[in-house]
Amino acid sequence: MAAYDYVVVGAGSAGCAVAGRLAAESGARVLLIEAGGSDRRLEVRAPLAAVRQMGTSLDWNYETEPEPGCAGRRIPLHAGRVLGGTSAMNMMLWVKGSNLDYDGWQLPGWSWQEVAPVFARIEQGPMRIGRVPYPDEVSKRFVATARAAGVRAEDDVSGPELEGAAISPVTIHNGQRWSTPRGYLQRRKNLTILTKAEVRRVIIRNGRAVGVEYSLGKRRRGRVQQAFADQQVVVSAGAYRSPHLLQLSGIGPADHLRSVGITPVVDSPRVGQGLSDHPHAWAMWSLAPGYVGLSDTTNPKWLLQWLFGRRGKFANSVVEAVAHVRSADDLPACDFQVMTCLADPLADPSTGKLKPALAIGHSYWTPKSRGSVLIRSSDPATPPAIRMNLLTERDDVEALIRAVQRTRELMRTEPIASCVDRELLPGPGGDIEACIRETASTTYHPSCTVAMGNEPDSPLDERLRVRGVENLRVADASSLPRIPRANTNAASIMIGERCADFLLAPSCSGQPVATRDQIT
Repeated sequence: MAAYDYVVVGAGSAGCAVAGRLAAESGARVLLIEAGGSDRRLEVRAPLAAVRQMGTSLDWNYETEPEPGCAGRRIPLHAGRVLGGTSAMNMMLWVKGSNLDYDGWQLPGWSWQEVAPVFARIEQGPMRIGRVPYPDEVSKRFVATARAAGVRAEDDVSGPELEGAAISPVTIHNGQRWSTPRGYLQRRKNLTILTKAEVRRVIIRNGRAVGVEYSLGKRRRGRVQQAFADQQVVVSAGAYRSPHLLQLSGIGPADHLRSVGITPVVDSPRVGQGLSDHPHAWAMWSLAPGYVGLSDTTNPKWLLQWLFGRRGKFANSVVEAVAHVRSADDLPACDFQVMTCLADPLADPSTGKLKPALAIGHSYWTPKSRGSVLIRSSDPATPPAIRMNLLTERDDVEALIRAVQRTRELMRTEPIASCVDRELLPGPGGDIEACIRETASTTYHPSCTVAMGNEPDSPLDERLRVRGVENLRVADASSLPRIPRANTNAASIMIGERCADFLLAPSCSGQPVATRDQIT
């Protein structure tokens, strides 16, 4: 049994920011617990190798229940199970979102004017933001075509003015992924980082969070231990794990908790509700002769270039270029991120052969469909039931159809037209809606399952505190009141920074943060 001042659960985008800043800016003892292991892996450090993490031990390997809006398919939901969380697995795009998103939350302290300095602090400090360093000619032509077709010629597409087409802004530095552990976790005597430790529940006594119970060892089968926090427990386990952990701890919809054998501590019906993600649909073309895209990445020379010089194709994100567009002229802001992928993302990777292809991804930023994350069992090893309800709202389907139709027009326009050959998906004369429903996925931006809000039944207040339990906060993408027009890594880090601000606030006013020895 160990005691700390703060226990932070989850070393992902937000958790590293919380723990790193608490340790750096106070004398408090901080424990950061991560279920995954080390990020010193080729699949993590080499940007292009990110896709090699999916479906491995570095991935939580969740999937949805059968999705009625997606031909009854179970949709894979990838999330990083490694130091860095999904910031160590994502495609590294850095997009903060529109001012309309943050102002629309109508929460004190979270307007664009108030969060913009936090983003600036992140960009100028712990995180490294750059451009895809070695973009392919096809990606460059995509940007030129989009601009020629009327998309704004704007290199800064990160926000709040999102509209534009550009080579992707990414968290890549000197040819390597720059995840949150690299930015926030320096060696400090007052910071303990515990990996391969899976938290089973938050320990709550007399309405107060006092610590966590966790298991050590291989994949949940190790011995159970406890760690205690004299000040705060911060849950930063992500939009799937955070609501699951709260429910295991007795915080959630009381009737449902009882039905799976858990005694409710706080009846909070909206914990696990409101799950949002950006629906994603592909369109794809074969590349014209002379263009290879990523089809030759099995050639050892590319890996050797990265290993010995941190350059070449393995130093790039899979997504080399983006265009932020409106699918309808009367919209107040962009509603789509359209992105390039110079390979067939639906191909079976086990074949070892990649055909030259250009896939265009369409990520819909303002979906209406909502889902849920609900506990199935009191056993922490049992994954929750995840219902995305993707494409169950007609407006979401119509928007994706419009976006694919617009991309088809772009592909017939120079200079990109000379790079592509025939349309593979949906295919000439193909049913766009049927194709979308049969192939759509998410953009892996799960959010909003333990949302902040002003309403009495909101799981969190505007300072990320769990209603009904003292000394417990949730800080990650689950805390978002509504999903922003953004790749949610940036927003998650910002939430982690804001959580640290709240916890460090006494020291900002001249009163030092209390340590364990000072608490009576």
